[in-house]
Amino acid sequence: MQRLIISVSLWLIFSLHAHADADAEKYWKIVSPDEQVLLEVKLESDSLYYRLSFNDKPVLRWSKLGLALKNAPPLQANLQLESADVSITNQQWQPVWGEQAVITNHYKQLTLALAEKASPERRIGYVFRVFNDGLGLRYTLPETDNNPAQLTVTNELTEFAFDRNFSAWWIPAYRDQRYEYQYMNSALSSVDVAHTPLTLEDKQAGIAVAVHEAALVDYTSMTLRNQSDNQITFTADLVPWANGDKAYINLPFSSPWRTITVAEKAVELLNSSLLLNLNEPPAEQVDTSYIKPGKYMGIWWEMHIGEKDWSPGPKQGATTKRAMEYIDFASQHDIDGVLVEGWNTGWEGNWWERAPTFSFTDATAGFDIEKVSQYAIDKGLRLIGHHETAAGISYYEQQMEDGFSLYEALGVQSVKMGYVGTRVDGKEWHHGQFMVRHFARVVKTAAANQIMINAHETIKDTGLRRTYPNLMTRESVRGMEYNGGSPDTGNLPNHTVIIPFTRGLAGPIDFTPGIFNFDYQKYRPHNRVPTTLAKQLALYVTLYSPLQMAADLPENYAGHPAFAFIDAVPTDWQQSHALQGDIGEFLVTARQDKHSNNWYVGATTNEEPRTLSLALNFLDPHVTYKAIRYQDGPDAHWENNPEDYEIVEQQVNAGQSLTLNLKPGGGQAIEFIPVQ
Repeated sequence: MQRLIISVSLWLIFSLHAHADADAEKYWKIVSPDEQVLLEVKLESDSLYYRLSFNDKPVLRWSKLGLALKNAPPLQANLQLESADVSITNQQWQPVWGEQAVITNHYKQLTLALAEKASPERRIGYVFRVFNDGLGLRYTLPETDNNPAQLTVTNELTEFAFDRNFSAWWIPAYRDQRYEYQYMNSALSSVDVAHTPLTLEDKQAGIAVAVHEAALVDYTSMTLRNQSDNQITFTADLVPWANGDKAYINLPFSSPWRTITVAEKAVELLNSSLLLNLNEPPAEQVDTSYIKPGKYMGIWWEMHIGEKDWSPGPKQGATTKRAMEYIDFASQHDIDGVLVEGWNTGWEGNWWERAPTFSFTDATAGFDIEKVSQYAIDKGLRLIGHHETAAGISYYEQQMEDGFSLYEALGVQSVKMGYVGTRVDGKEWHHGQFMVRHFARVVKTAAANQIMINAHETIKDTGLRRTYPNLMTRESVRGMEYNGGSPDTGNLPNHTVIIPFTRGLAGPIDFTPGIFNFDYQKYRPHNRVPTTLAKQLALYVTLYSPLQMAADLPENYAGHPAFAFIDAVPTDWQQSHALQGDIGEFLVTARQDKHSNNWYVGATTNEEPRTLSLALNFLDPHVTYKAIRYQDGPDAHWENNPEDYEIVEQQVNAGQSLTLNLKPGGGQAIEFIPVQ
């Protein structure tokens, strides 16, 4: 359970400029606790405006704010001030699990209450929180006589008027594959409409920016749309319902936070906790005793590489015998659960091309779920459930409670969700309010049955794992499966050194690393995993998830010396530090185990070889460590020699540096164990 350690709050009435003219502009200025982030807000006749700078360098020019509502004029212009307050909050809290065992939440807040000067005299509130690492802003609507209890949002008038034509890393919105695209790098002015997080940088000026949102609850997700061709002013573009409405809200209402994270370098964005700090803690009565980060494996990759099939028949993957083979291997290692995709009825034929026929309580022929789940428990681990909905949400929700109840009765404590399909229920976007509401029901139903959630093809993360700690991880990215199961469309070698700086800023990624066997050309002659084996190990550190999959087959791990790193690496951390990196080029991350004094480092590169110097100043200066290095061999290359690797051991201290030789598409994974 989260525990508040320190909390300080000071409320002040902010002094306003005195003007004889009641319509004169009002102006507020608020700085971050370290005085590096400056927010300015002004009220003019046409809108409330805000602008932002970092380290005395402008990030956003004056940008408008407001909401457009159905059957009513926009709630934006001709506003007058009712009250203005400033608060200072400095607290620390402990997440149930995560990258850090303790998180500091230190910010200054400006709260404005405004009302229309003329009829209908509606009221709107604006809340701005300024952190050392950025800004969060949101809208509030009170329940008053002048505001109906229910409203329809037709547009959001939030602007992001960027000060410069940043270099942008982005994926397109409103495409059939949701968030599952490789990231493009272009001038910001070339972006049309993009999903968030949108990551921007100006290396010469020393500014990196990520725009996203936090606490997406019963609203629709935000994309960013360029106001016109070849411009750098963007608006919050809300994903619509099928009928064109954007969001249905009940009053009183608080919108998701619009977040702008800032740093001098892109790698420093990875160390921000801004999104989590803008989410609410879990309810005090929430039981978290069943929530346990860990590792899993399962019947999955062999289907993607063509050796087995989800459908019943001669190539059926989900059999009792095969599941027990996975359980036997997992029980001999630090693997907590075994996933079985295709265990239930409804997978026959091209299931993704028809209306869903899945049962979430009936096992397919050849798979005894009661026997397998009990076998797992007897071996000291758990079966991991799987609910593939094929994006048939209404169909699935008719069975959802029965499906989760069955899992609870069987001792299943984790479920992988799937939403394969171009539209949910055939018409709605995966990232609209329809899916936000559905996913909230999933998470709450799972919690009622003491089950953790790992969601694929679903709405993006916005830090809600703080509020709902059983919401463990998501895919929402172009994952490992594209390297095996999508002919001719595998990922590029730079993909895994882009997504920590982009998608990873939203939250944990179930990327499914750990591929050891690179020869699956019998069924997938044009596909390959674009890394070396050493980089596969390093991904367990550079790509964060509290549930990490050992994605390969047990026979490819059996007796393999490199599997010792997967055995050892934790998934819950005392502290984490992105040490050095450049988007699309390389990344070095260090993390300390939450339950021991061991440290782990992952270093990854793109298709270029790279030599890096790793200063060990993150280690305890009073301790000598044994460093076990899983590194690229001298001839390693992602394309023609991915399995060339070495394991080297040496003793090290905090004052030393290590030289990391990363081969093309390569990496290095290091375990640091205190010497007793």
